[in-house]
Amino acid sequence: MSTSFQPALDILREAFGHASFRSGQAAIVAAMAAGRDVLAVLPTGAGKSICYQVPALLATGPTIVVSPLVALMEDQVAALRRRGLPAAALTAATSPPARRAALTRLSTGRPFLLYAAPERLANPSFRTAVARAHPTRLVVDEAHCISDWGHDFRPEYRAIGRFADDIGRPPIAAFTATATPDTRRDIAIQLGLRAPVRVLRAVDRPNLCWDVERARSIARALPLIERAVRDRGDGAALVYVPTRSLAAGLAAALRRGGQPAAAYHAGLSAARRAAVQVSFLQDPRGVACATCAFGMGIDHAGVRLVAHLGMPGALEAYVQEAGRAGRDGAPARCLLVALPTDRHLHRRRIRELPRAARSRARRRFLAMRAYARERRCRRHAIARYFGEPTPTCAGCDLCGRDIRSDAARQPDDAPTRP
Repeated sequence: MSTSFQPALDILREAFGHASFRSGQAAIVAAMAAGRDVLAVLPTGAGKSICYQVPALLATGPTIVVSPLVALMEDQVAALRRRGLPAAALTAATSPPARRAALTRLSTGRPFLLYAAPERLANPSFRTAVARAHPTRLVVDEAHCISDWGHDFRPEYRAIGRFADDIGRPPIAAFTATATPDTRRDIAIQLGLRAPVRVLRAVDRPNLCWDVERARSIARALPLIERAVRDRGDGAALVYVPTRSLAAGLAAALRRGGQPAAAYHAGLSAARRAAVQVSFLQDPRGVACATCAFGMGIDHAGVRLVAHLGMPGALEAYVQEAGRAGRDGAPARCLLVALPTDRHLHRRRIRELPRAARSRARRRFLAMRAYARERRCRRHAIARYFGEPTPTCAGCDLCGRDIRSDAARQPDDAPTRP
């Protein structure tokens, strides 16, 4: 490592307590420190936030971070402030005094991490304040949201390229956990990235075991989910369900069985959602039964099971949600329970989309269904979809290997899997 990189290592060790960068992080930090545009695809748990937080603290001016979720921004800011690092978030819930304090700090032009939702970028006074501060760089988190090829397209993200122009076009770094080649190309085009440094880590994570079970009805699927939760071992579980009523019903059934389960969905009050999230993050054996409203950016290292009752609409979405398992590198299970109603549910949702978006949504769902019907190897199917080299299968139901069982058979001094 060159001596010019030593300040980044010093920040990593002193501010964050890490001895060295993980795979892919050093290349991203070096590119950002050199003023290059960056497009980074790192799997869940690979440490994306470190990649832009370290350069932000080494920068000569503020860093603007565009992030899609209030809870995600608040968690990031709270973690930075606990370390004594300068950061703030501007959200709809930010009090007027806190908003004024953040903008005042921004106006000094000193190193500072300011998080904002994409909707705020349309505010003329905010754009003016950012432009006057001459930001050192612009970071786009969950960058797949900018692409209608992606699984979570948000129209507000389309304005980020214009925002970059209005604030002087600082170097841009775009991060996401899952992106097909089409999505990556679209991100680069929409943001106007200039000869970006591309850092692409494989989606495959050897500590995850990929399983699919089929059930003829929700009534027959629920016992499969309940058994998986009971058998998860010493850790937490996250169960995704398609509806609010199923989230509440499954959580109640699991509590009757002695599991510390809570429901999370958009129909709950903001205070209740926050309480469920905090409880889940703090309980090593917590169980959350949630709709897709839960989970983006959730930093719980010890999730041993992520189960899906019913198929998501896209394989990208499934891999990203399932990837919240095993962030600590220990063995974990990703279980999909497919239902006959999945096809009809997603057909109806696709028909409700604008005509221009239907064909892509249909292709994405067909890829999701093909994964559920795969006859060879789940891990290979995921790699093919993302255009990545075929990995050796460390664990899936079709290959007959369970990474969790292999780990249990290892002697105490055996090396752990990455």
